[in-house]
Amino acid sequence: MKKIYLLLAICGASLSARAQLNVAYHQSGLPFASISYDFGRFHPDFRVGTDAFTSSLDPELTLNYKFVNKEDYYVYSGLGARTNNASGIVVPAGVVVFPFAKKRLGFHTELAVIGIGDYGTVLRGSWGIKFRFGRSEEGPGL
Repeated sequence: MKKIYLLLAICGASLSARAQLNVAYHQSGLPFASISYDFGRFHPDFRVGTDAFTSSLDPELTLNYKFVNKEDYYVYSGLGARTNNASGIVVPAGVVVFPFAKKRLGFHTELAVIGIGDYGTVLRGSWGIKFRFGRSEEGPGL
């Protein structure tokens, strides 16, 4: 797990000033860490399970759309896929709030339907923190 954090730190340090790379941690019964990149209202999100053996990281990839995109918060939903445990389709919906002046550190909550497929469906609720790299203090339009 330390290697993943080191890789995220190196990627973040090498970005240009206008980048909108995000890293997040979601705490739940099925916790995960994520890395995403904002493209206007769209943000693809690559997620891996934490608190697990490396052979069972349960990777998932979602494409999220920000339905409400304000300076202090955004509301999103998306569609994606997951492998390993509870593999299948993933449908997340959530809210991210940036309460501080520079809009880099935020707090989020998400509800996701995961594993729509052969193994049954799981409803995952999570909460956590998100950090934006780059010049995010200018608002959500970057």
